[in-house]
Amino acid sequence: MRQSAILLLPLVLLACKKDSEAPGPKEAAVHVKIGHHENFSQGCITVEAHGGTGETLLAEFEEPAQFDTNDPVLNVAIFRKADWGRDVEVTVRAFEKGCAAEQLVDERTRTFSFASAGRQEWVLDNLHTDDEDGDGFVSRGGPMNRGTDCDALRATAFPGAPELCNGLDDDCDGQKEVGVVNRFWYLDQDRDSFGRDGPGTEACDPPSELHVEVTGDCDDERADIHPNIVEACNGLDDNCGGGIDELFTDGPRALGASCTEACNGTYACNSAGTGTECVGTPPAQLFADEDSDGEGEKDSEPMGTLCPGAPLPPMMSANTLDCDDADSATSSQGTEVCDGLDNDCDGLVDEGIPCGELRLVTDDALEERDWQSVAVHPSGYPVWVAGLRGKLAVKMDADSPFVSHDTTTVTRCGVEGNLVDLHAMWANPDNGYGILAGQGGWHGEHNGGSCDIFQQQFALSASEHISGVVGVGVPAQIFSVSTVGHLYEWTANAMRHDSSGRYWGLHSIGPDTLIAVGSTGESPPLTPMVNRYSRMDWGAPSTQVLQGIEGYNGSLRAVWAANAELIYAVGDAGLVVKGTGQSPSWTRVPSPSEAVVDYVSVAVPPNTENAYVVGNEGTVGHLHRLTPHGWAKAPAFASGAPAAPLRDLAMTSAGDFWIVGDDGHVYHFPEP
Repeated sequence: MRQSAILLLPLVLLACKKDSEAPGPKEAAVHVKIGHHENFSQGCITVEAHGGTGETLLAEFEEPAQFDTNDPVLNVAIFRKADWGRDVEVTVRAFEKGCAAEQLVDERTRTFSFASAGRQEWVLDNLHTDDEDGDGFVSRGGPMNRGTDCDALRATAFPGAPELCNGLDDDCDGQKEVGVVNRFWYLDQDRDSFGRDGPGTEACDPPSELHVEVTGDCDDERADIHPNIVEACNGLDDNCGGGIDELFTDGPRALGASCTEACNGTYACNSAGTGTECVGTPPAQLFADEDSDGEGEKDSEPMGTLCPGAPLPPMMSANTLDCDDADSATSSQGTEVCDGLDNDCDGLVDEGIPCGELRLVTDDALEERDWQSVAVHPSGYPVWVAGLRGKLAVKMDADSPFVSHDTTTVTRCGVEGNLVDLHAMWANPDNGYGILAGQGGWHGEHNGGSCDIFQQQFALSASEHISGVVGVGVPAQIFSVSTVGHLYEWTANAMRHDSSGRYWGLHSIGPDTLIAVGSTGESPPLTPMVNRYSRMDWGAPSTQVLQGIEGYNGSLRAVWAANAELIYAVGDAGLVVKGTGQSPSWTRVPSPSEAVVDYVSVAVPPNTENAYVVGNEGTVGHLHRLTPHGWAKAPAFASGAPAAPLRDLAMTSAGDFWIVGDDGHVYHFPEP
């Protein structure tokens, strides 16, 4: 507690007694306790006392050290002077920012009467000294309603304070922002809170609602460009740092660096602006073009890419228009012909052509017979079919039905009731006669009206039979093979040439070369065999080397020589081999990717390289087609896959062929 005293002594002394004791009870004195605001330290408090005619005493307290923030009470002791009267008048005044009269903010007066010695006390705790912000100026108030501080909560607001551009009355003159200007305003057209670069407008208040105090916007037309933005990859200086896309100019994917995902590609900003991507001319997708017709298979997967101007690799295409990539005659540019196929890839078969289908032939002469072989004259007719138990029939022309020459007819081959199984047929191109052969080495020639028999020269056991017959030259010389590996030639004197194993198929290459196929053994395990015979020595066949048959157990069952350059042989469990008449080395052709089919017959239409193959999966018959480019689509059976084993196939062209099998199954394309 701060204590001061006004001594009422003859010496008329006015002094401040620090830490002095309060007046004693035997002294004539007044103890004044003056409360002040805790921040009142720059103002002034005066205490004035007089007692009638005597001298007036005055004490001034204006030093900051005289005001205690922790104990905001000023203690003053006033001792009555000897020349004063009985009554002592005490006046306490408060001033702001000094002790000048014009700074008076509060004044309090009280008279104390002393009849004798004694102490009196005046507690003055509501003196107006409010200076909340401690700036030395007191806010207006108190009994006198004085004080010049217009904002008791801001130490920067008081009379004489510099006026700032803050929307407030800083110098307490009742006006705002009349004085020093210290604010600059910048136009923010895009309202991104950053004003455009350049000199601003000096003013206390913003010239418009589009002005802000922050500058640095290098593009005030775009709200997504300003100093606080994250730099994007877009060819712009997004963060106004003076650079463009600076975050994307280094590293393996740097802007402008070469890339290989596109043709002549370089890295450029991606559409999201978050990084780079390879940009260039998009490469064309490439698809396998196995048949080299300029079109890839429909719905196939791409096999690579090609940049513009680069040469197209062999057997590749930039489209998928082909509906059969194993057939070079089939494409979107193909011409529709009568062959049971969709040649122009429009999804239709033989459209616009008066053509039939691959359909079962209905004829009394064919029903309930197990047909084993079929032969067709190159002109298309006659058509010969032969089967088990001596069954034989012929169709002489397109408008005639099949005529039966079974063993019960007068036009039969052999004696009445001859039930020999017939396994092989050949149609003589010279006269259309049918050469037939079968069980026990039996042979015959039928002219459509009668049969000539010449079986005695080729006797075999009843369990063996002639499995293939063909004629070569003009006039035709007949050759046949048997299931015990014999080759027979019809000359003036019939001759037999022996070989090991079994034969199941025979075909010719011109008049001087024969190809016989079968197996090297007569009982399992069987090894496929191809023997080549030459007119120079029919008795000395040349065994061909078959590649890719290691571990295979089965036999070849049929052969067809399209020409000296292309020969197909087919057999058990999907076996297909391909060779020529000049080389002893043959290669295996992979089977179609489906259930294993036992192939029994093959034919190649004239002037083509496409093999038609007949086979069986159990008791279900199949027709497949093989081209130099692979397994292609084959004509479909009109009523679905035959529900009986098929045995043989004969063709004059892709638009005219016959297939025969068990239980009266005879199919013709095209059949109405």
